[in-house]
Amino acid sequence: MKIYNWRPFLERWSADWVESIGALGLRDGDEEALRERWLGFPAAGEERIRALEERLGVTLPPTYRSFLATTDGWRPAGTGLSPLGAADGVRRHADSGGRQEISGAEADAVDAVDAVDMWAGALELSPGSDVAGVLLDPGDVNADGEWAAFLHRGRPDENPDRYESFMELMQALFREFHRANQATPGFVNETTRELDADVEQARTACLRGDDIDAQLELLIEADEHGRPRARELRAQVEALLDGGPVDSPIVADLGDPLREIDGSTVRYEPPGPFGTAVATARELARWGDTDAAWHTLAPALGDWEPYGAEHIAPVGLLADPVLGPVITPERGRYILETPRGGGQGPTRDRAEEAPEPVVDGLAWLADQEEQNGSYRFVLARGISPEDLAARIGHGPLLPPSSEEETSVLFGQEGRRTARVGLCGGGWSFAFESRTEPFRPEPLSGPGGMSGPGGVSGPLGTVPGAARSVLVWVERPGQGVASPGTFHFSCAEDGEPRYGFTVRGEETGTERWGAVPESLDPERLFPDSGDRALDLDDEYEGLTAVAEEFGVSLPHFAIRYGRLHAVATQPESESERQPEPEPGQPS
Repeated sequence: MKIYNWRPFLERWSADWVESIGALGLRDGDEEALRERWLGFPAAGEERIRALEERLGVTLPPTYRSFLATTDGWRPAGTGLSPLGAADGVRRHADSGGRQEISGAEADAVDAVDAVDMWAGALELSPGSDVAGVLLDPGDVNADGEWAAFLHRGRPDENPDRYESFMELMQALFREFHRANQATPGFVNETTRELDADVEQARTACLRGDDIDAQLELLIEADEHGRPRARELRAQVEALLDGGPVDSPIVADLGDPLREIDGSTVRYEPPGPFGTAVATARELARWGDTDAAWHTLAPALGDWEPYGAEHIAPVGLLADPVLGPVITPERGRYILETPRGGGQGPTRDRAEEAPEPVVDGLAWLADQEEQNGSYRFVLARGISPEDLAARIGHGPLLPPSSEEETSVLFGQEGRRTARVGLCGGGWSFAFESRTEPFRPEPLSGPGGMSGPGGVSGPLGTVPGAARSVLVWVERPGQGVASPGTFHFSCAEDGEPRYGFTVRGEETGTERWGAVPESLDPERLFPDSGDRALDLDDEYEGLTAVAEEFGVSLPHFAIRYGRLHAVATQPESESERQPEPEPGQPS
């Protein structure tokens, strides 16, 4: 409810109070307020206001001054502030002795302003209240000349609530009054009827996909007044605008069907055509093809149906461990702006508004913020991610998990892992962060990433794959006195073909096989013998590999999604080679 001047607002508050259960608990003198249907008093008048300003030595801020011109004070009205804002009671806080009464703990709680100056110079508007205080700070003034208003509840462990003006504070107290009474039987008045009508308008407009920001404003206003329907509707809109993933209990409370899997995770399983699209999208997302997952969900949104009168969006997507990360804030807004659940929105081709899939390539790995340490990956064409995991892994394929979850799980065991998935064009990938120091001699895998029947030696051959590519990047300082390493190798039909290893400074470059000109390490790393490899070198090498093979690693899926993972180090080896402490060279 917008408030433009005092009289209509205060009359509304008075009328709502009279119709509330609170009006039955009258104190001395409140009979007049009930009879007059007015919680205020006669206006202060210009002469009285000027006298107050002269006594205080200030010009009062606009909304408080106009308040006094409307009513010289305000009765409790369920706020615990009695009386509030009357001219005779206004004084500087220090003059009332309040400054000396503030304990050290209470002063420490005021972190938004300087405690001494604020409490000493502020105007106190509720000196008679034992439970709360209202202060206007002349040192905190906005462009409209309004002084910040502070509501302090008297609890020394809490900061006071700050408002831009006295009017804004009074609006907040009005909302507080409504929240306190919303569960009271018979609490129905003009304000509650207006707010409930706004909630219903917002609900139907959300289903049509109409002006989501405007509908959210209506829901927030109604929720802050304590209207019960507004809370769940607001939560759904805000959850989608924030994007996923979210904790499943939050979404479960909103009514979406979440089926518990293995006692620890959940799966979103709506029925009908939309449910079919969700199942297909989940299968794509769990192997890293999050763009395809989204482009499967988006056209099916019109088939989504609500599970009750207060259900306005498929928020269960956010709680699904695999699909939650797919729903970015931008995609959440797209969902809300798409007519669904029987909502008849404007006719338009929403597919044209969906963002085009982005080919990530490999160079994004050279961003220091994206990949803050050494890493390696294998790309294999012609085999599935499950087969690749079986060739490089030790143990079972794990359920989809985030990078952090995977790291925590195996970090406790001191074992390294690779996350696996699809990366387009018939290629599968296995990606591993935080590798051990690069070693050129043959190991039990592509420099260590290998399983019992899989990749052999540093050339990274993958049996059964038509072609395989291994890239291992060790950044300067990641290994013991390492000047940086960029290792690349290619194999075809299980046989090594060519590759190179570039190390910074005097170590030099090694190469074997017929390396294509586009991948010539002398061209890509011309100065590697004179200095340590840097991010520019890494970028050039990754870009060349991506262009030569037409390959890409899914940035979003690797960084933010949930992917299957497999241990790349047997338990016995992890015991011999414990994981380094964070921040220490590996």
